[in-house]
Amino acid sequence: MSEANFVSEKKDHIHYITINRPDKRNAISFDMLAEISDMIDEIGADRDVRVIVLRGEGKMFSSGVDFMSLGGLLPAFTGDAAAGGFSIRALVNKGQQCMNKLENVEIPIICAIHNRIQGMAVELALACDFRLMSDDCTWGLQEAKFGLIPDLGGNARLSRMVGAARAMEINITGKMFTAEQALQWGLVSYVYPAGEFFSEVDKFAREIASAAPLAAGAIKRVIRKGLGVDLMTHLDLEAYYQSIVGRSEDFKEGIAAMLEKRQPDWKGK
Repeated sequence: MSEANFVSEKKDHIHYITINRPDKRNAISFDMLAEISDMIDEIGADRDVRVIVLRGEGKMFSSGVDFMSLGGLLPAFTGDAAAGGFSIRALVNKGQQCMNKLENVEIPIICAIHNRIQGMAVELALACDFRLMSDDCTWGLQEAKFGLIPDLGGNARLSRMVGAARAMEINITGKMFTAEQALQWGLVSYVYPAGEFFSEVDKFAREIASAAPLAAGAIKRVIRKGLGVDLMTHLDLEAYYQSIVGRSEDFKEGIAAMLEKRQPDWKGK
């Protein structure tokens, strides 16, 4: 991991990943997606971590794709006529796999979005489990303005959250929208005053971290994996994961804590 691009820090059971390029408006290169993917793998192996918070350093969360990085793809994109777009699809698929890591890790991820978020950074936020936004934040996806489409979930994930027509409006117009619109359309869970934003994020993160970690991971898996299946299969997923957490030490501890009227001491096993 490059400390020039990210700061990674664990406090108690919360692991913070901070995009650390404020002088470049926290623009995200394609190499940085791989760095995030590697960090998620590393953090996911730490049984002491119960929630991940993704945030940006400085004035804004992120202006989106690093255009120097995007410009480096131009030869590969425009020189692919004979290959039928294979190399483009391979590059896109690699980026999509990085985003998928955020959905697949069995630790809830909070994206703390302040002031401004654009393009690829929106797609990164969409792959997180919770999105929190400051009330002064503006957001949008502008890929269509330079002849491309969002390809790391900006169509697929966005349309599942806000509906097909709204997703087309957001992506085709390339307009910037408000935090209130994000809340109304179901894109974010909460909007907080800018001056209190990060303290509210920490409060929310502590609340998530207080849950039984095995149960929280199982809930994430059941909901995420169930989005594309029928109801009966989804119910089977519930039964399967219940058969795992129902045999855990944490379940015994949870019952004991309730009977003894105390806070549970989760072990994650």
